[in-house]
Formats: sequence, structure tokens, C-alpha cells
Amino acid sequence: MIPDLHDHPDPPDAPEAGGGRPPSSGAGRGARALRILAGALLFLPARLPPRLLRACGGLAGDLFYLASSRRRRIAVVNVERAQAAGYLPADLAPRRVARLSFAAVARTVLEAMVLHQRGLAPFRGGWRLEGRQNALDALALARARGGGLVFLTAHMGPWELAPHVMRAEFGVTMAVVGRGQGRGILDRLMVESRTGTGNTFIYKDRGAREMLAALRGGGCLGTLVDQAAVVEREGAELEFMGRPARTNLGPFKLAARTGAPLLPLFGRREGGTAVFEIHPCLTPPEAPEPSWPREAAQKVNDLLGEAVRRRPGEWMWGHRRWKTPEGIRGDPDFF
Repeated sequence: MIPDLHDHPDPPDAPEAGGGRPPSSGAGRGARALRILAGALLFLPARLPPRLLRACGGLAGDLFYLASSRRRRIAVVNVERAQAAGYLPADLAPRRVARLSFAAVARTVLEAMVLHQRGLAPFRGGWRLEGRQNALDALALARARGGGLVFLTAHMGPWELAPHVMRAEFGVTMAVVGRGQGRGILDRLMVESRTGTGNTFIYKDRGAREMLAALRGGGCLGTLVDQAAVVEREGAELEFMGRPARTNLGPFKLAARTGAPLLPLFGRREGGTAVFEIHPCLTPPEAPEPSWPREAAQKVNDLLGEAVRRRPGEWMWGHRRWKTPEGIRGDPDFF
């Protein structure tokens, strides 16, 4: 539920059960061995001081950039095409932007490891909100409407911290919507890192009813908006960074159906500080036109594109954001 923000207690540290498909824990000795190995691999990053953690993230990103020719190619070509569309300055070096992007993603992965092992405690005092009043206004509006709120973010900066920071700052319990990783141990680790401060989890591939119920019950959802929606019924072709991009309309249709405001926020790093820029909420009208989800999604694409333009090295360029069914058939390795 959305709390009364005038006076709320500190959120508990104990996790709550995640929603959606329960994570598979595997079976037998093999699963237990993987669990022990994963715990050992997670232990060291969680004990590193913040400055060393950032340095290790940069090194890991450089190694992945050099080792993954496919992802490197996707990132470099995506930057080049954004430049060709006039969205990024022509004097940017695509390979440098791609390399910075790999480092940013690696830092986020390490932050997720810390969240899994130690929760939000190591990060306290290390974040800043811009547009805090926008969040307060959106939460007040959602409460006045008697419904929920949808937080929208992207693979930019310290995105894994976002739901935990929102919970710490505003006392909301967020149902984080995400895709399964296809493996029991990875699913479990992902869910645990995203729910360790008291949030819950809903699997995107089979959680539509739970999302709808959460919003109608006055809850909060958190979801990423920069993943390509290739399946026709899931999205629409909108503009993103000067190019057509398949965009997921799911969160926007949920908002139109329930009246829930949409709150876009995007992260970036400034030295050792995680900064979250919170934009004014997008509010569906009482009787939204069928075109409203597309229009709202385009506004969010524009906001994200502008954030990427200002800090291109913070976004995940190695993601196949502009893939299409036709592109997959023509060049499956890239699209």
C-alpha cells in the first residue's frame, strides 16, 4: 500500500515473499553445490569498500568489453546509428562510449551482489534524489485516487538500487517486475537481490493479473521500459533516439486501465554518488483515449533519450534495443 508520507517508519530490513512464479531452487546435490559456489563468489564483492568496488566494476567491464565481440559490436553499432540519426554528437568516439557503458553495467552487477549479501546498508548516504517533490506529488495523487503507482526506470546508471532507494526514501513496498533468467540459481539470486529490503517480485512473463491486482489494491510497481517488445501484442513501434524502436506498452495500458500515475526516474553516477532524477508523473485521464498508452510511452522514450544524450556512457548500449522480427530473421546475431 502507498503510505501516508507525512510520517512513516523506516522500512524493515527483512525481505518479503516475492510474487509471480516462485524461483526454482533446483534439486539434489548439484543445486546445493551451485548455491554454495554462488554464495562464495558473492561474498568478496559485498565486503569491498565503495571506491574499490567501483574500480573492480570498471575493470570487469573492460574485460567483458574485450571478451564479448558480439556485445561489443552491438554497442558500437548502436552508438554509431544514434550518431547517424543526429541524436548523439558526431565527435563522440563510439568505442569509448561502448566501453564506458560496459563498465557502468559491471558496476551495477556488483552493486546487485552487495544488495544480495548486505542489503541497502552499505549504500546509505551514497545517493541523492533530484525531483523529490515529483515523487511526493505522484504518491499523493495515487493515494487520492485510491489506487497504485508505477515507477518507470531503465538500464542506466545504478538501476538496481532504484527500487531499494525509493523504499528507503518514501516507505513504499514495490513489486519489481522482471524477466526470468532461464536458470534456477540465477533466478533465485536475481529475486533475492531485488527483494532483500522488503520489496516483492513479479515475473513479467506470467504476472499480468498480479500487476493489475497490485495497482487496484493501492500498491506500487517498478519496471524497466527500455527493452524491445518484439511480440506484436506487447508493444508498438515508437521513436527512440531518432530511430523506430519496438516499445513495451504494458505498463502504460495498466495505468490507463487502473488510473495509476506513471513516475519516470533515471539514474546516473557522479563519482561515488548514485543520483536519481525523478520526473513529473504522467497521469491517465479519467476516460483515456485508446491512443493514450502510445502517447505516454513516447513521452517516456523522449525523457530517457534525453537522459542518455546527456550521459551516453551510463546507458546499456550492448542491449538489442532496436531489434525487430524482420531484423532477427535477417541478422540474428545483431538484432
